[in-house]
Amino acid sequence: MHKPVGLKMLAEELGVDVSTVSRALRDDPRVKSETRRAVQDLAQRYDYRPNAAARALRGGKSGRVAVLLSPPQQRFASPIFLELLSTLDQHLRDKGLHLAVFAARTRDEEASIVRQIVDERLADGLILGRTRKKDERVQLLLKAGLPFITFGTTDWPDRHPLVEIDYAEAGRIAIGALGETPAEETHVLSAPEGLNFADNYVLGALQKAASRGDPAPTVCRIEMTEKAGEETAARILADGKRVAFACIQDSIAFGVFRAAASAGRVVGRDLTVFGGQNFPGSEHTAPPLSTFSTEDTRVAELLSKVMIRRLEASDATPSGGFERHEIKPTPLLRQSHILRT
Repeated sequence: MHKPVGLKMLAEELGVDVSTVSRALRDDPRVKSETRRAVQDLAQRYDYRPNAAARALRGGKSGRVAVLLSPPQQRFASPIFLELLSTLDQHLRDKGLHLAVFAARTRDEEASIVRQIVDERLADGLILGRTRKKDERVQLLLKAGLPFITFGTTDWPDRHPLVEIDYAEAGRIAIGALGETPAEETHVLSAPEGLNFADNYVLGALQKAASRGDPAPTVCRIEMTEKAGEETAARILADGKRVAFACIQDSIAFGVFRAAASAGRVVGRDLTVFGGQNFPGSEHTAPPLSTFSTEDTRVAELLSKVMIRRLEASDATPSGGFERHEIKPTPLLRQSHILRT
């Protein structure tokens, strides 16, 4: 069995200090670029992996990064979270770190989980999603000083790194597409009020309708599940009108399709539907679901790399400010947004 490669062995072979090797492996700019490259090449040749247990003993670290999943999580309510977990796990293992996943059963439970992670030192960093107004989870983390990144904007965007999707633009895309063949009524099916991305989606939808001179859409705030989409659409379709549905997520749109089928209504003839986030299977509905893409792979890569950079940062508050990245949604215009006579 080969002896595990450590920092000391790398340092001896290159004739440098162990501290230099350690900094070079973190890509610290204080180490000359040619030295960093030599250290990293040698580490790759020997398949060097940091010793997380030793690091934990030295610095009181757990060697873990946590992801808190907000409800609902049926079938991973958004595919982006499964993509995030897979991508983050790969990046963390490359750094000798491990992934810990916490799934809240209710929104009220989330703050308690964050408090437990902080008090019991269960993780060295945390990724949060589905941010909201006056987010108690964020306030706890800011007070504790635990490194974290949010997937979504907060009331304190200058005090932590974040990655967000421009959901206001997503709302504008949906209403603009549905407006190509106007229906008698337009309904916006968004997530519960107070969730920042959901509020931004509604804002963008209302702005687009106003700019077109269209009547303001009716806004329904529901959970992002097929069941909620089906139940809400069934009530709306009972009036017999030709209706357009702008759905913040494809899960809701799938429920609208089911409600239409149960009522004997045909998407594209009696109603139009626009979804969100391009779930697997959305291109196989009848007609294919028009939606928007949020580049799940890119978002997952960003969240992972920004989290790792935050853990490796030596300053509590970077001199250049915290990282902030905004992803623009891309429309995928298929057929379900068009009303045919």
